[in-house]
Amino acid sequence: MISLVFAAALMAAAADPAPAPAPAAAPAPAAKAAKPNKDGLVCKKEAVLGSKMPTRVCLSQQDWDQRRQDGRDQVDQSQRGQGLRGN
Repeated sequence: MISLVFAAALMAAAADPAPAPAPAAAPAPAAKAAKPNKDGLVCKKEAVLGSKMPTRVCLSQQDWDQRRQDGRDQVDQSQRGQGLRGN
């Protein structure tokens, strides 16, 4: 089913002699800004390793920022050769 839709899209694109250029400032669909709900939580879908079904994770904006910073710190440590031990 998906291959039929994909093939139809390719055929439609091939039939269009001069496609309009994409706007340069168009944001990616995955880059939608999540808005906090009434409880102050921001919910995002995250991929799960070994599964095709994403899970919904709801955290405060402060917790999301902390997770992002922790991830950056881990990458920095591993690139400096310190590993995750922190020694």
